[in-house]
Amino acid sequence: MNDSISTATKARPATEDPVAHRIRTRRLALGWSLKRLSEATGGLAPSFLFNIENSRKVPSEEVAARIAHAIDDVAFETTYRAWARAKSRGRTGRIDHDAMLSAWELLRNPFGEAKAVDHAPVAPVSESRDAGRLRVPVLATASDPGEGVRPLPEQVINTLSLDPLCYGHDAELARERFSRLRRPFAFPLDAEQAARAGLAGGTLAIVTRDEAITPDSRSAYVVRLNGMLQVVSGGAYTGAAIPGPLRAAGLNTPEALRGATVGRIDHLLPDVRV
Repeated sequence: MNDSISTATKARPATEDPVAHRIRTRRLALGWSLKRLSEATGGLAPSFLFNIENSRKVPSEEVAARIAHAIDDVAFETTYRAWARAKSRGRTGRIDHDAMLSAWELLRNPFGEAKAVDHAPVAPVSESRDAGRLRVPVLATASDPGEGVRPLPEQVINTLSLDPLCYGHDAELARERFSRLRRPFAFPLDAEQAARAGLAGGTLAIVTRDEAITPDSRSAYVVRLNGMLQVVSGGAYTGAAIPGPLRAAGLNTPEALRGATVGRIDHLLPDVRV
């Protein structure tokens, strides 16, 4: 298996959401019941607040800001808004990738290094599976998704909710790789195409559309050819053999490959349809 492409690992148990934990801890420090917090936030239902504190509900940015003000945590209103934005990104997919990444960066250290006694300790964001997810469209076939932000609706058969921890339990490395994804999409990788780059077939290949190709012989890339995606190893960009079908179609030099490149295969997941 190519060492430069990560594969899914066994799911890690979800741990406490640091912002949800902070809301509950600060409420209790104030000696407030959920009913009292409800009153302070302008009438939000106590059951809704309970579910927010227990990571079962996702508040809007405005609601998150109201909670921050109510529990006298207004200094971190931006963090609360980023938290709501990142969680909503995983739930609805309506927020663009750059907005999600901005929120994720803010949540890497949500409350800074402050040690004041009235600031409750929080769990590291690296342990929170809900801190930020990315919705990745899954293509029905290896069809060219075009240059838009998302593929055409008729090409998409599913959407993945991608978690940074899909990249393994090294939290820093996971965040780094996750943050590098650009307009990602996934497509089914069959055995024939996978063999060209020494990958596992019967998987979903997640592709990041790198703006500049810096060939890496350990990586695998996808190029467009006659409306379809074709897999090619990184070595083909630096002098290794180019697959016959690509050569026959005119992609017979590294320069021609670069011109047709869509992106790099960054991650493999099991294709449950197989």
